[in-house]
This record gives sequence, C-alpha cells and structure tokens, in this order.
Amino acid sequence: MEIIRYILFTQVFIAFFVAGGVFFKSRHLRSTTLSLLIALVGFHILLFLYGSGSLAFLHPEFRSWFYFEVAFLFGPLLFIHLQCVIYNKKKLKVIDILHLIPILIFWIGYGDVLLMDGKLRGEYINENFINRTMLWNYFLAFQMVIYALGCSFFLYLKRFELTKKQKNYTLFMVLAYVCSALLISYLTHFANNWRDFASYYLILTLFIFGVGYLLFKNPDFLKQIRKKYFGSNLSENDMQRIASKIDTTFTKDLLFLDSGLSIQKLGKILDEKPHHVSQTFSEHISESFNDYVNKHRIEIAKKRLHDSAYRNYKIVAIALESGFNNKVTFYKAFTKFSNQTPSAFRKLKKSE
Repeated sequence: MEIIRYILFTQVFIAFFVAGGVFFKSRHLRSTTLSLLIALVGFHILLFLYGSGSLAFLHPEFRSWFYFEVAFLFGPLLFIHLQCVIYNKKKLKVIDILHLIPILIFWIGYGDVLLMDGKLRGEYINENFINRTMLWNYFLAFQMVIYALGCSFFLYLKRFELTKKQKNYTLFMVLAYVCSALLISYLTHFANNWRDFASYYLILTLFIFGVGYLLFKNPDFLKQIRKKYFGSNLSENDMQRIASKIDTTFTKDLLFLDSGLSIQKLGKILDEKPHHVSQTFSEHISESFNDYVNKHRIEIAKKRLHDSAYRNYKIVAIALESGFNNKVTFYKAFTKFSNQTPSAFRKLKKSE
C-alpha cells in the first residue's frame, strides 16, 4: 500500500504540472475545462491520500471537505469539454449551472456534518458512516454513471462530425471516465475501507498520463484542433460560399430527404472539406447540422400532413418519407420546431 501511496503522491505533482501547461497554452474554454479537470483529479488524489492516512487523525479539520464536491465536477467538466472540442463552445451558458445541482443536493443533505468541528466531525462520520456518509457515496457513484452514459451517448451522436484526431482524443477521454465511473460504483458497494479505493485512483493517474502523453507527443495538439477544425483559416467569404451551396442543395435537390445524410456525405456532395462545412454551420449559419437538416425535414413533413395525397399515410410513413429514421426522432423534432405534435398538426387541418 505504501508504494502505491508514493506513486499517487507523485501523480499529484504531475497532474498540477500538466494542468498548468494546458491552461497557459491556450486561454479558451476548451483548454480551461481540460486544465481544471486534470487539476481536480490531482486534488482529489491528494484528498484521498489525506483521508486514508494518519494525517486525517492528526489534523481532522479538513476531513470530508471538498471530497464529494470535487468528484461531482468531473462529469460536468468532461461534458462541457466535449462540447468545446466537438462544436466549439466558447463560453458557459446559464443552463450550465444545472450541472451544480448534485453539489447543492449534497450540501443540503450533508451540510450539517461539514459544518461540525473537525474532531467532532471525524467521530460522527465513524459512528454514522453507514446511515449517512455511505448514502452520499452511492449518490456520487450514481451521478458518475449518469454522466458516463451521457458523455458516451453524446459522443456517439456526434461521431460523424469528428476528424480522426478528435475522435481518438474524445474517445480516450470518455473511456477513461467510463472506467472510473464503473470502478467507483463497484468499490462503493464492495470496498471495506478507503484504502481499497487505491485502484480507482490508479485509474485516474492513467488519465493524467494519457493527456500528458498526447501533449508530449503533439505539443500543438490543442492549437491544431482549433486551427484545423474551428480556426480562422476559413474566411467569411468562403463560409458564405459554402452556405450558399448548402442552401441550393437543400432547396433544389432536397438532399435532406436522405436519412443517412451526414457532415461527411454533405462535404463530398459539395466538394468541400467536412470540417469546413461544420465550421460554416457553427459560425456562419449559426445552427447545428442536425437542427438545420431536421428543420427542412419538418417543413416538408408539414406539407405532406396537410396534403390530401398523403391523407391515407400513417404519420410514421410520412416521417420516413421526410428523411427521418424513426417515429421517435420525428416526433421530437416536430415538437421542437412546431410546438405541437404531428397528430395535433394533422387534426388541426381536418377541423378547418
């Protein structure tokens, strides 16, 4: 166990070093979220070393402070970082505050313990670990699994919009978090004490090593992502030209009726690089590729729902004819752009 503690203690310094390198390399939300994530991993390992060693008994005033809060931030930071890498999120939005809800719930449910005197808090935790603290360990494991699933699903949905380098990078990040979430869930239920969690923190050190390796192997990695995918190398005139081609293709050729349409396929049809097409959507059209496509599909679906020639068509048939792969996606998109369901929209025409 002692050698593992030495390894983990070394990783704390490496984590802070890597986090500092990422932060000062580029002052963008993308770099800031990654830097903060790595730094918090290092800080979390430090908290583990403190809580699982004799230092917690000699100086109990910090016991249980920040341990849960830091871990609750791993998932949100990873998710926001993925948003930055995939579609160039540049600043936080008000809705991002919702990521802090688990911390708020924790403070409300466990705040009385955190505000106790350090020595009294330690005694209370030891006496009430099962019926108080353990519940929050399960809550943390549940939150991590939810974010692991969310990040995985988000990456799956956006897989066709990524370059190979971005795909490898984001896949590594998500897999590292998924492994951590699964391991913490297992240990929360089966571990006998804090020291049994050493394997979990060793997994976290692999995450630090992985990011450090990527930066060492390619020191301009973050810069290249920005320049190659989101950079200013594509002029406003170029984006206007590509946007015009997109509009023409959608309006005249009804390309959106192809249910297998993707950024890559659209790029080939337009004879443009896929990441240039994606940049045009995000910076010039100011709309995601999926929303742009679905909005066109919904418009033609509306016409068909009110067209007497499609009177005997079931709604799911019209959805498929309009380019959607299934009824669920169609209903979701239709409600988003029409503020009503396809059934309600069709009945409205019949009642006129």
